[in-house]
Amino acid sequence: MKVRASTCAAALAFYVLVAAGAGAAAPEEAGAACATSADCSRAAGYGQVCAEARCGPYLDRLDLLEAIGLKKSHGTLEAYKLYPSVIPALGYTPQNGFVFGATTLAGIYLGDPRTTTISSLGLVAFYTSKNQLIIQSRDVAMLEGNAWQLHGDYRLLITNQPTYGLGASTESADTSFTVGGTGTTGTLAGEQPIDFNLLRVHQVVLKRIAGPFYAGASFRFDRYFDIRDNRLDLAAAVPVVTSHYGYSAYNGFNTGAYNASGVGLELVLDSRDSTINAYRGWYLNASLRAYPTALGSAKSATLAYGEARTYVGLDDDVPRNVLAFWVLAQGVLSGELPYLALPSIGWDFAGRTGRGYVQGRFRGTAEVYAEAEWRFRLTNNGLLGGTVFANASTFARPAATGPGSPVSSEALFSTVRPAAGVGLRFMMNREARNNVTLDFAVGQNSGGIYFGAGEAF
Repeated sequence: MKVRASTCAAALAFYVLVAAGAGAAAPEEAGAACATSADCSRAAGYGQVCAEARCGPYLDRLDLLEAIGLKKSHGTLEAYKLYPSVIPALGYTPQNGFVFGATTLAGIYLGDPRTTTISSLGLVAFYTSKNQLIIQSRDVAMLEGNAWQLHGDYRLLITNQPTYGLGASTESADTSFTVGGTGTTGTLAGEQPIDFNLLRVHQVVLKRIAGPFYAGASFRFDRYFDIRDNRLDLAAAVPVVTSHYGYSAYNGFNTGAYNASGVGLELVLDSRDSTINAYRGWYLNASLRAYPTALGSAKSATLAYGEARTYVGLDDDVPRNVLAFWVLAQGVLSGELPYLALPSIGWDFAGRTGRGYVQGRFRGTAEVYAEAEWRFRLTNNGLLGGTVFANASTFARPAATGPGSPVSSEALFSTVRPAAGVGLRFMMNREARNNVTLDFAVGQNSGGIYFGAGEAF
């Protein structure tokens, strides 16, 4: 979870632990004998280290709550015990104004920690001086023995943000246009601010088939309503047509409200050792999603989605030193999705794509995104860490005629938008490997400060 800000943003955060849930401790067993942590990595996987001649899971020696005396830990992992972090946030961003609220991320083992990957339970709730209400729950539940995975994304947004048209080639000073009676066009400088509300219900259910392989189904419902294009002015002497209005009118969508509702087939390979902060493993997801009108969609459409993440360990003695890689691709195969439901920067499951750009800066009918990140420990006790990252994104758009037209097509990779940054990590809860994150990133003519809980991917 994160709160985004521009380069002139400032954020102030106080960190508090909410104690919760006593659980049954997993039976303690001595690990295999070892001489070095490399022995443990070979025998039990990266993330196991040698301590007192026995292999065991790596655990940082100190976290933020212990450092300030609000927590005592025995350094053991327990089943059905909540390891929560609550991060009250007070700040200011040009996009949101003053922000008041909290970001939370909790870890919990829903089974024996030796055979069950930690689950993550996240909640964001905040209100802004620009009358934005953001409530979001994002959860990944791993049931006993990793037999089932449940992914949930639930949101209620009363919000506003700028949009910039489709494709990756749009510029912030050339993002909307005016239309005369004969179709002549002229640029309208600046962003295209849009107000909208969103009710989202996304749920994925996966059953393990064999080893790390899962198969399942998903349901996704997005209701966008009370949509208002603040720069739209059809009554002007030279009508002003925004990208949202032009796309919606051309494809036959209601410009004030619409649904994207559908089901999907999901295939997953998940060998990660954590859903919060992985030190090793792969995560692969291939999905085919259908949005039929019979389920309430404004128009029928199909979308293909693919994602790959992997984590490469660099130091057997300090498993937090990791190279992480992420590739995401998705695109509309048939039909049309509503404008706000199209693939867009910052609108992924975790809301972490495109650090360096504002949420919604790029949007299109197809997207390819890639990111690499180096994560490392800065202090020997593990309290402080750091990261260096770089990403790139590209989007496609179709050609169109109609209001605000003609609009030329744009192919994937014809324009690539890079960004890069650095960040600090403050270990909030060492049992859950949950960091407070503070990232600084720059893109092309863009930049941002990103504050939240949990790693980007």
